[in-house]
Amino acid sequence: MTETDADFSGSDNPQLVLKGQIAELCLNAPTRKNALPLAAWERIPALVRQVESHASARVCIVRGAGGQNFCAGADISEFEAVRSTPEAAKRYDDINVAAFKALRTLSIPVIAAVQGPCLGGGLGLALACDIRLATRSAFFGIPAAKLGLAYPPEALGDLLAAVPLADAKQLLFTGDRFSAERALRMGLVNEILDEDELDTRVESLCKSICANAPLSLKAAKHALNQISHSPGADLGSALRDAQTCIDSEDYREGYRAFLEKRSPVFKGR
Repeated sequence: MTETDADFSGSDNPQLVLKGQIAELCLNAPTRKNALPLAAWERIPALVRQVESHASARVCIVRGAGGQNFCAGADISEFEAVRSTPEAAKRYDDINVAAFKALRTLSIPVIAAVQGPCLGGGLGLALACDIRLATRSAFFGIPAAKLGLAYPPEALGDLLAAVPLADAKQLLFTGDRFSAERALRMGLVNEILDEDELDTRVESLCKSICANAPLSLKAAKHALNQISHSPGADLGSALRDAQTCIDSEDYREGYRAFLEKRSPVFKGR
């Protein structure tokens, strides 16, 4: 196991653990329900790059420290210091958006394991993940209008990729909190689980994903992101990914394993 947490300068910084095929990014400000300070938001893209460079990683899990809270959003207590001018607010939003983009564009699947609050920027992080599992304690909201803020437009694509327009408008216009059950109905989460089921389900889902061909997973994620976020965009790179799969050793392994009635052993090449 490689733990890439030795160089963190503060206890509120996200923590990354790489163990075999699994990467786990832990949002680590448990005394504030994992509401993240600016320095933590700045750190997330660098950690995601470490995941990307870890050749054996097949799936990434995002969760909150402490086992009770996913992320209550940005740490509002520091807004006077870091977000008090229009220029500072714009920079803050840019840093948030960079964190969302890092997770969205990570080439491997990303699973959000959500417990308790998933609010504002915390919901932005969850929406940037590919699959969202929630416990019954989870609740969701975007309170930007209650703070006099506009939710970053760049992040709204992730919201609209998950929920119908009418639900997105209700989230943004009211700033209300939505239960896990309501989130499931609108498509904000994939599954609801009892508290003691979450880790087992995450483990099961990771096992299922890791058994599949890495190049196929990368191609699927890339193509889906292009289609959902840029309708009408040139799909040339997605088509090249598809061709890479056809030309790969893994494709030959996949169909031979099927014919031989055995489990395939994929190597990502």
